[in-house]
Amino acid sequence: MKQRISAILLACLLLGCSGIAWAGPQARQWLGEFTLRGKPTALVLHEPAPSPKAPTESSEGGPSVDLPGLGARGVRVNGLARDADGLRFQFEGPPGRFVFSGREAGGQVTGTVVLGDDSGTFTLVETMPMTQALGDAIAGSYEIASGRVIEVGWMDELGGLVFLDQQTLRTGPLHALSSTRLVAGPSIGVPYPFEIEVYLQRDAAGAVTGMQWRERDFVVEARRIAPHRLEEVTVRNGNVVLKGTLMLPTTPGPHPAIVLAHGSGDATRNVGAWNLHFLRLGMAVLSLDKRGAGASTGDWHASSLDDIAGDWLAGVAMLKARTDIDPKRIGVHGSSQGGWTAPLMAARSADIAFVIVRAGSGVNLRDTMLHEIGWSVREAGLEDVAAREAEAASAAMFELSVKGAPWRDFVTVADAHRGKSWFDHAWPMHMSEDGWGRPWVAKNATYLASDSLRRIRVPVLWFLGDLDHNVPAEASDRALNAALADAMHPDYRVVRLPNTGHAFTATTTGNNRDIASDSHMVAGYWDVMDAWLRARGFAR
Repeated sequence: MKQRISAILLACLLLGCSGIAWAGPQARQWLGEFTLRGKPTALVLHEPAPSPKAPTESSEGGPSVDLPGLGARGVRVNGLARDADGLRFQFEGPPGRFVFSGREAGGQVTGTVVLGDDSGTFTLVETMPMTQALGDAIAGSYEIASGRVIEVGWMDELGGLVFLDQQTLRTGPLHALSSTRLVAGPSIGVPYPFEIEVYLQRDAAGAVTGMQWRERDFVVEARRIAPHRLEEVTVRNGNVVLKGTLMLPTTPGPHPAIVLAHGSGDATRNVGAWNLHFLRLGMAVLSLDKRGAGASTGDWHASSLDDIAGDWLAGVAMLKARTDIDPKRIGVHGSSQGGWTAPLMAARSADIAFVIVRAGSGVNLRDTMLHEIGWSVREAGLEDVAAREAEAASAAMFELSVKGAPWRDFVTVADAHRGKSWFDHAWPMHMSEDGWGRPWVAKNATYLASDSLRRIRVPVLWFLGDLDHNVPAEASDRALNAALADAMHPDYRVVRLPNTGHAFTATTTGNNRDIASDSHMVAGYWDVMDAWLRARGFAR
């Protein structure tokens, strides 16, 4: 079963992979598990919103299940039926057809599952759609005890709330069972059985003032701290209009501020704990939707990293003009691709007071992508020889892109490798003649963060994960330290964290496919960053 279902693509969360597809406002979502042969398997059932058309088994957007513990998402459900006898559904997966039949009562379905001659039991619990309004009302920092804070923030990639316990570093999505009760499962991608329950506490006006946190046998009251206010903001970089959110402490200003330089893809403003964490340090936080994503105009596919850095700098200019922001204490935190744009911002503008980077590469974009492609092949279970061949073929495609070679040359390279075991795991093999891949690579392949770092004198803090399959940690460490030392930079630190990959979750593999089973963030990032900011007067 695992072999075929695992081939169904899981979307990556973070900063990594999301094993849960969040239900729409009129849809229904159920979390639970089934047990066969004594083995429990987590299950998420998605029922689409009712349609005026009679659904068919082949219609898109129909019912589906996720099996997050197996890395499977969007497995099509056949024969979903609800009547007086209860709820019935089935789906195909080797070694056969799984048939579920149960009774629904009080937002819960229990019943039997049959696979061939085997039978077992299942339980499903209905969730409440997590709306942005509900998420905004809950998002904040909650103090369990002196020095122990749980941060709860909205993460657009997951379409819901994510928590981070700053003491234990436990993290994961929070699912709403009602407007006052939230739950979390044993890991980031596995939502059931519930290991954490949260009961919200509200004042007479309905505002959330605290919560009761129940984690197995640990039950404690948590009060809401670090109050803040939100402003929807608009900034412009040439013809590009960027929308975002400015989060401000309610304490008197002027405040130090930090701009979040997002990673690759359609990155948007809400990134979970990162939005909330800096607020607790007395900092204003500006997070914009990347150009072409969310509510921002433009198109990152057709842009250079210099263009993206210019977008974030437009946000800095807006902050600098405000009376409630200290113009001498505006810095940037870059994640992943933000590791290229953050130092570029500081190289272009004297308005940047410090640079922090998490999981950013110290080698050029071309070599970083080759490292990523090689690990995509290895994570698919193929040997190193296949990974090296995929890297070499992808390097040839990148070279053709930079040269502006005719399309027939790309076809020649792809055709020479078509049908090989690694082919589908190397995205350059699937470039199209009119697609964005070739021109984007041509614009950005040779960019080096070290070129920018040699030109700046502001404090730099750079974090690398030793098991990062998207960024070559050892090569980046050497390149970053060499560039900063050669430039006689007065204040820099490169931190390599063991047992973590690109998402900065605690892991022994670094495999992106394993993020669903991770449950904690790595030690040595949040606390080191906080101390570094405080020591330089950027945080309280």
